[in-house]
Amino acid sequence: MTILDRLEGGASRDGDELIAGSRIEDARIHNRRLVFETIFQRGPISRVEISGIIGLKPQTISSITRELLEQELIVEAGRSSGLRGQPQIYLEANAEAGWSIGIHLDQNHCSILAFDLKRCERGRRSLRLDTKNPASAVRVLAAAILGLLEENNQPVSKVWGIGLVLPTFGSRVYDFDFSIQHWDAWRDVSFAEELHRLTGMPVLVENDATAAAIGERIHRPDASEASFVYYYIGHGSGAGIIIDGYPFKGVGGNAGEVGLLPVPGIPANPVWSNGAAEPSEPSANLLSIEGLAAACGVDEANLDDGVIDQMLVMRDHRLMDWLANAAQVLRDVTAIIEVMFDPGFIAVGGPLPRAIVERLVDRAYPLRPTPAARHDRSVPRLLPAKLIEDAAVTGAAMLPIFVNISHNFRHLYFRQLLSEDGPGEA
Repeated sequence: MTILDRLEGGASRDGDELIAGSRIEDARIHNRRLVFETIFQRGPISRVEISGIIGLKPQTISSITRELLEQELIVEAGRSSGLRGQPQIYLEANAEAGWSIGIHLDQNHCSILAFDLKRCERGRRSLRLDTKNPASAVRVLAAAILGLLEENNQPVSKVWGIGLVLPTFGSRVYDFDFSIQHWDAWRDVSFAEELHRLTGMPVLVENDATAAAIGERIHRPDASEASFVYYYIGHGSGAGIIIDGYPFKGVGGNAGEVGLLPVPGIPANPVWSNGAAEPSEPSANLLSIEGLAAACGVDEANLDDGVIDQMLVMRDHRLMDWLANAAQVLRDVTAIIEVMFDPGFIAVGGPLPRAIVERLVDRAYPLRPTPAARHDRSVPRLLPAKLIEDAAVTGAAMLPIFVNISHNFRHLYFRQLLSEDGPGEA
């Protein structure tokens, strides 16, 4: 069993303010996960507040929280004062109950981030490595992770897992070659199994957009923000889809592959473009890091926040032109996503600097008329994400926690899930 006794299934969330919890004896593990997930996302929180959110009886809440306290998965975080009645004890996740490690692999670059169970950063690494060679890259990753743990005197047994995030890549299972340039060598390679063998830790693999969406979801615990799309702009573009609090992946795990849409301005799709861009298309690679760097006449390696800030201050015409053209593409993509999925909102993020994302979103307005344009909205249709530059690696670090605490597996999909027994028993 995993930390919280993984249960395959359970009642799904309906997105309402009241999260339905089972009251039958066979659902003990489901309820235990539901309570811990609520404490993890919303703590410090009292037992009365937990009961009001998930709809379980106070006696059930007390019994479950007592178990979690005894196992040191949660801790007391103070008491209420100045209120009528008996003081309430607040609970939160125990930061020392374990770590979760995230890896974001990009072209010849890797970010590694370690979180504790209070989502506090405990370690970070930034590496240059040859990502065209999977075997070499995995060895470098394993050494870096084990070195980080050793420096912090953190045993492997206390790590809940590793979330490994990298761009979606092709596979021989498809009728057409959807491979992303630079990542051809990763096709059908058992890199997760090798990383598991070298580190002894369970490994979860996802694409960058879905991981970013999961990280964004954990930073948005309100039930009203349980259905949204994270539009990720990096070397390509993709969408992480969250429905009722959980990622939607589709039959083959490919839902949200916006980069394959035949929309002018989105990086060219070699399967149907035949190498030729439409006459009206300003750039075959516009809405991406490469598109931004090319438009600004700056080498991608030198496109940092300082350069961008200076260009924004000067209102450099190259950057202004790119923003105008890229905003038009974003406006079209937003309309497609809204019509297809009817999300609560679309959050934009990725490796682009926050200042660029914010201006890109502003310039995408006014958005195209779709059924999402309603006068009763509580949040804008399109907005900058809470997690932007660090979204992928933060989401990667959240994957093992998300899987271990989630009370509903019906919507979960990960390419590879190793070590079914997890890091320990609860």
